[in-house]
Amino acid sequence: MPTSYTGRRNLIIFITLLLCLPALFTGYMGDDYLHYALLNADLPIRKPDDLSLFGLFSFINGDPERNRLLMDYSLIPWWTYADMKYAFWRPLTEVFHWLDYQLWPNSPWLMHLHNIAWYMVAVILVANLYKRYFPTETAVLLALFLYALDSSHGFTVSWISNRNALLALTFGLVTLLLHIKWREEEGLHYLLGALVAQILALFSAELGISVFGYIGAYALFMDKKGPVKGVLAALPYFVVIVSWWVVYKQAGFGAAHAGAYYVDPATQPMAFVVAAVERLPVLLASQWGIIPADIYTLTPGEKHLYSIVCAVFLMMILIPVVLLQRARRSTWFWCAGMLFSILPALAASPYDRLLLFPGIGGAALLAGFIHKLWIVKDRPRNALVRYYSLFVFGLMALFHLILSPLLMPLMTYSTKFMALAVSEKPSYFSSVDNIAEKKLILFSPPLASSLAIAGLRFYRHEPIPDRIWTITTLNDGLEMNAEGHVLTLSRANGFIDDPTEESVRDLEKYPFSSGDVVSLSGLTIEVTKTNADGKPLQLRLEFEDPVSSKDYEFLQWNSETEQYEELKLK
Repeated sequence: MPTSYTGRRNLIIFITLLLCLPALFTGYMGDDYLHYALLNADLPIRKPDDLSLFGLFSFINGDPERNRLLMDYSLIPWWTYADMKYAFWRPLTEVFHWLDYQLWPNSPWLMHLHNIAWYMVAVILVANLYKRYFPTETAVLLALFLYALDSSHGFTVSWISNRNALLALTFGLVTLLLHIKWREEEGLHYLLGALVAQILALFSAELGISVFGYIGAYALFMDKKGPVKGVLAALPYFVVIVSWWVVYKQAGFGAAHAGAYYVDPATQPMAFVVAAVERLPVLLASQWGIIPADIYTLTPGEKHLYSIVCAVFLMMILIPVVLLQRARRSTWFWCAGMLFSILPALAASPYDRLLLFPGIGGAALLAGFIHKLWIVKDRPRNALVRYYSLFVFGLMALFHLILSPLLMPLMTYSTKFMALAVSEKPSYFSSVDNIAEKKLILFSPPLASSLAIAGLRFYRHEPIPDRIWTITTLNDGLEMNAEGHVLTLSRANGFIDDPTEESVRDLEKYPFSSGDVVSLSGLTIEVTKTNADGKPLQLRLEFEDPVSSKDYEFLQWNSETEQYEELKLK
């Protein structure tokens, strides 16, 4: 393509860079504090004994004893299912986080710049992919604009801990481009390079599997030697993925008893199918619409209706988009790649940060549709079809050519909004002396804030209490009785009576029974009464020392004053 293409491509990349810069000012959020702690010092909770380098993504490894230790520091609440596991094998990503803390340990803005740099590399690779399959310079640039400035990517770019997705995307794109070169130019070194890149993508994140969706789509629709030989050529990548998966599972990685967020297709195939059917339209509706998929996860109660609405919206949009381009083989390549690549993401709850791979095909399909109607003006002759197609064109142009670029800087700053939504104030204990020697028994702090106490205090170089036990995040209807070593608590409506509390334990699958005991280090929590749904109504807390001991601080969070108050035991 002429030099003008390179200049315009670079302009799009530069604009993308500018719109990503708000991420530099967002600081840390969520898991970033845990990574800071794990990569900076020895902690009372060691890295898991697994194949990870630092345990950044396998901190909750499903070991009941380890989970109980996490409960001692309020890193997970005591009612978490004992075998819950979020353990992911991402050694290459861990290396790049380690490099951050070797080179600029106290400069989160440089860590954000590191993220942005990977996104810029990925955008350049996407441009190279589009250049192969669009006939005109304008169509390539339109597709690149739609992908690079897709606001659904903003959060991923902004969150330091989500760099794994950017790395998987980058190495996945290298895999795909080298595979295409191998099939078209037949150099064996291209195949070897593609397989190495595939391994690097998998070592970055599980999302690296998604590139196989595009390799499969290429085999079916674009391979010049036909689909049969194309599928056979895809087998080496399949072998790599299966080999990686076997090691992954044998080493104990994966998610378990965490249905609120993850469903493991290997151990729960039927549950995965059910979840995938519901999650697929939600994710794709976010790709083609403007409402983030994250809304689904935040919606309380049954979510089936939301999924059905998303499915109807998708049908309304995709039918004209695909049908008007059905004569092109590349249309089916992009469509199949979008659908195939989204399948691994369906193991997790729908979030926009899972759309990096599906967005490649989605942006290409939309660019072809807009180019056909707007640039070439090749419109359907049937009046009804023409007007409906123009309506869809107008809607997509509004969403993706206007609103999405405008929202991009907001989304790249969104981690700051989310960090501010989790108040740091419950991590301050100004009234507690000699806090490193104290065992804190907390009532009523917001759950997200209570889980962040240890990480925030470590980040601020403040002493971490000897124990942090969050008993409940509820602040009403509590009745208590203290005697000797025992504190008895009851609540008419039950404990675990809030959607945020239920996120770590599905009471439908794992209800409590009277007599269930959680043994912590110096505290035993016994569920002495439950309702028919398995929700605890009464708790018996037995401490190793009398409750009157000066080693204990019983504190209740006051949401109005935003301070802890001493809890008067009755």
